[in-house]
Amino acid sequence: MTTAFKTIKLDVGERVSTITLSRPPLNVINLEMMDELSKALDGLAENERLAVLTVKSGLDGFFSAGVDVREHLPETAEQLIRKFESLMWKMFSFPAPTVCVVDGRCLGGGMELAMVCDFVIASDAAEFGQPEIKVGAFPPVAAALYPRLTSLKNVYMLALTGKTIKASEAKQMGLVNEVVERQRLEEFLTSLTQQLLANSSAVLRYAKKAILSTLSLNIEQALTKTSDIYLKELMKTEDAVEGLKAFIEKRKPAWKDK
Repeated sequence: MTTAFKTIKLDVGERVSTITLSRPPLNVINLEMMDELSKALDGLAENERLAVLTVKSGLDGFFSAGVDVREHLPETAEQLIRKFESLMWKMFSFPAPTVCVVDGRCLGGGMELAMVCDFVIASDAAEFGQPEIKVGAFPPVAAALYPRLTSLKNVYMLALTGKTIKASEAKQMGLVNEVVERQRLEEFLTSLTQQLLANSSAVLRYAKKAILSTLSLNIEQALTKTSDIYLKELMKTEDAVEGLKAFIEKRKPAWKDK
């Protein structure tokens, strides 16, 4: 089922859904797009069978040029920054795995949107950058998130110079999972999607929940937290029992996604 918003398109399936950014000419993220993305994520999060959420662009040459500079001005800055902060957390903590597909330029808030996804697949034509410093600003999401994804030196280089980097360099930094030729992008996305779909949606969600739960904890606390999720939540699902039985019985598991 396809739902058309004004700035995005939403294709909803039982286990796979796709959000396509569609605001020509550059997919500039404005307050309206933030509201529509947030609404789409709220609705998708209710589907417990969802195993993969893909985020991509419907435009050639651009994933997104970033957040609307006009809305950074003092009269709208508070609303913009708080709304974008909320949206980024909603995407980062989305219960099902998220895959961002980047082909072309991915800048500013567009790069931050890509980076809060669990997987980033880029074409060899993709470019990434945080140019905010060049217009008298800095990227709050990048400042908070990127030190958890790459080295501090890399974060300084991106945020303090505004340099644009190629997809291959972003992969070396650990910001991109895979770089493929443009003509193979859909093929690679299909392959990754199938790998995720081979697993139980319920187990995927608990695995992601366990990983996210450790981010603000020390190792000892994290071990306790992930063990609790495993024992008190995962082991109460039908699929956890099914997966273990299937392995012992040497057969393919029949997932129920619950």
